Amino acid sequence: SSHVGSRSEFQRSLCKRRRRSISPMAPIFSKVVAPLAVFAGLFVTSEAIKVEKPSHLRGGSISSIPMHTYRSDCGKKSHLSLINVPVPGTGMDPSAIKPFNEVLKDGFYEIDCVKDYVFEHGDKFGDNKFSYKLEQVSNVSIVHYSSHVAKMDRQDMTHETCFLFCRTIPDMMFFGMSNGRECYCAPYYKAEADDSSQCDAPCDGNPGAMCGGKSKSTIFAMHHCSNTVSRLKAAADSMVDLQGKMGEQMVDVKTAMEIMQGKAAAIQVKFGNAGDPGASDLLQSAKVFAGELEAAHGVASQVDVKMSELKTSAAGVTEATSAAEIGKAEDLTKEISATTLKAEDSMEEMEGLMESITKAADAAKDAEGAAKVYFSLMYFVDQKMNDFPSTCTGTAAEKPIVATIDGCARVCDGDIHECIGFSFFPFDGQQQVQEGLCFLMSKFKTATYYTGCSGQHEFNKCYAKLSKFESTSIAPKADGTCESCLKEVTKADRCFGAAAQQQQQQ
Repeated sequence: SSHVGSRSEFQRSLCKRRRRSISPMAPIFSKVVAPLAVFAGLFVTSEAIKVEKPSHLRGGSISSIPMHTYRSDCGKKSHLSLINVPVPGTGMDPSAIKPFNEVLKDGFYEIDCVKDYVFEHGDKFGDNKFSYKLEQVSNVSIVHYSSHVAKMDRQDMTHETCFLFCRTIPDMMFFGMSNGRECYCAPYYKAEADDSSQCDAPCDGNPGAMCGGKSKSTIFAMHHCSNTVSRLKAAADSMVDLQGKMGEQMVDVKTAMEIMQGKAAAIQVKFGNAGDPGASDLLQSAKVFAGELEAAHGVASQVDVKMSELKTSAAGVTEATSAAEIGKAEDLTKEISATTLKAEDSMEEMEGLMESITKAADAAKDAEGAAKVYFSLMYFVDQKMNDFPSTCTGTAAEKPIVATIDGCARVCDGDIHECIGFSFFPFDGQQQVQEGLCFLMSKFKTATYYTGCSGQHEFNKCYAKLSKFESTSIAPKADGTCESCLKEVTKADRCFGAAAQQQQQQ
């Protein structure tokens, strides 16, 4: 039989969205610590930051964190220079990296000892370039001291040496040190699981201080040169940019959810009335999946509302000169950062749920004729049953998808280790089918075939990959010795849907 069409309208819409370039998202992600515990007290010259728990927490205490400050340098040209050595490409825009040019940070303080995911997977051009994973996430790269400073200019590594370098690199919020001598600047850091080792490697230039360890980095936050409002605006802009991307993703999720829920419910009624519990269970799984999509969309909607509120609040801040204004602006920046984290989590959740649907949309680009190598499952039971509509049960290989028969086949082809076929339910029982619900299988268990449909519903079948079952029979074996054979095959001397109603009227 011929299969008409390979891409649905929804899939074409989804592909258009995916073709849009992914611009850099805000460098604020899950478990990323932003330097926002910096309050008005920082703007008074002192040797320590006083950090107090919020007033709604009980039993807290005030403690001091040592902070090195160099406020008089802010905005000045750095007195350090390089000796005619071209800067290699270590950032996303290498030509824009001009170290030791302008001082952008006025202090630093130690905040953590971690195995840093960004050090391992955020180095686009350095030693870890083959492990780089951030281009489609945050589109950033760390910047190494050793990559930008000629050997003749390098100093034995200390906290101050690393800071003097990183404070002149735009948009870097942290610097990390490892193995006693490695220094790198980062827009954010992210702790990942590691062993129980410590940051106990003495700094080459100051053995009395520690500069990370063999597998972990000592992380330092840098304080901006009194640019509270600009940081607030930058955080808000990044949040709004992310909000736009999340909005597009929400449209796709809602569309998929509505199609999955509506079509599955309608088809389930047909097979419930036809007395096919296996098909009904498959269609119920599609409704459950639609519920998961709906729940994820609901969470994203709440985050979206909060983003809009914060956007309005940030737009109302035009200056911050007093301690109260600075504190209010930094609290707002912190809230924006936390909400951005929630948006990232929500987008990750939706992306995971949409993975199978996205695969179908991508596969549909080159799916025409893919179903030619898939035969009716009943063909491998008894070739005389090949033309009868059928349903099947088994072990799911993927989440349910909406696709054409060719699209289902192409997705199954792509899952070479799991998928051996699929059960297809066309929408509205069309003869020239465009699309339907598709359930990919890694194992078939039972099958039901309908002998009373009189040539209708020819595409409503369970399909098996020819290469997996060629020259074999999967008819049930009484002795149970056949692993790939069906456990049960049911003959239904009736039909389903409109055809079933016509039979009852006759």
